[in-house]
Amino acid sequence: MSLSETLIARARDIAPMAEKEACNTDRNRKLSDAVIDACCDAGLMEILVPKMYGGHELDYATMAAVVYEFGRYCTSTAWVLSFYIGHNYIHALWPKQFQDEVFADRPFSLTPGTIAPNFRLNPVDGGYIASGLSQWNSGSSRSDWFLNSGLVMVDGKPQGAMAFMVPASDVEIIDNWDMAGMRGTASGDARLNDVFVPRHRAVEVADLLNGQSPGAKIHDNRIYSLPILPFVLGETLPVMAGAYRGAADAFKQLTMDRYSTFTSAKVQDKQTAQIRIGHGQAGAAIAETLLQDYARFLDTVDPAEIRPIEKRAEIRARMGMIADYVYRGINELMLGAGGGAYRNTSPLQRFLRDMNVLRVHGFLDVETAAENLGRVQLGLEPNCPL
Repeated sequence: MSLSETLIARARDIAPMAEKEACNTDRNRKLSDAVIDACCDAGLMEILVPKMYGGHELDYATMAAVVYEFGRYCTSTAWVLSFYIGHNYIHALWPKQFQDEVFADRPFSLTPGTIAPNFRLNPVDGGYIASGLSQWNSGSSRSDWFLNSGLVMVDGKPQGAMAFMVPASDVEIIDNWDMAGMRGTASGDARLNDVFVPRHRAVEVADLLNGQSPGAKIHDNRIYSLPILPFVLGETLPVMAGAYRGAADAFKQLTMDRYSTFTSAKVQDKQTAQIRIGHGQAGAAIAETLLQDYARFLDTVDPAEIRPIEKRAEIRARMGMIADYVYRGINELMLGAGGGAYRNTSPLQRFLRDMNVLRVHGFLDVETAAENLGRVQLGLEPNCPL
């Protein structure tokens, strides 16, 4: 068995723990320490960390398959795990001095955060002073470092955007994550108050978007030269494909177990229920095929091929359409699941709520993504990051 197969098998073994914890994850608004520790102990966090730092330096397909296993049971768990694994990949794009720092004690870090430019960076000798408030910091209940982004301000005017890392000890984590969906992701706000950021902990956002980061010059593996947005979008895809499969299987089992309230007839004998099972199973298979197709693409494409903004706009629009497709498929299942499926103990209602929130995520909103692709196709400037 290859290392990739071994890690996927470990994820498959741990995933039922996430299923058992799913209600508590939702209720507590964060993953349990037991699930996070099990994933760390299984070596899942370092899937994409370079071998020179003790990582596995595997491919996106391995990461996607691992995250998918959790997505079938708990969307929140899959989302946070995908970010933890993905942000360890992002660490490898930073200057070597930071990589030496972040991987000094172990071959991974638990790093929530976002690259949305929420902070103000004032240049000083040796780095920047960062201040501000950011939202959507998924996984912030367990953190070693935080990924951030901000505008460099000179004489009160923005002079470009920098992504940067700060240790969790420099961050004020605000426990205000209370949402209708993705409740277990601990995606609360984070505040920085005049935090010094050494220059080696910062990277120009433009270099990340173009796949020309400092890490791309250090590591020979082509994966570290990918433009960052196609990879970040890839973090979301196994979560969505797993959610569709989980919902389809949960609906099938529910239908087999249900009896009609008024007639006591078995629900599985109804043609409408049979049709919905067929739609759900086929729909989930299509989502899985889309995931496998994207994994092959991301693991084989020449980074230069996806540097043009037109290609990145197309990828973003594709992900938005997949998010909308998965949501609609799960919603159709819920229409035939009966009132009991809306109990908090039902996985179906969690999958629906979670996908309802994900489909309006800043990177997954289909209307914004489609508009952006249309603008680029018409020769207009994009109106959101690519």
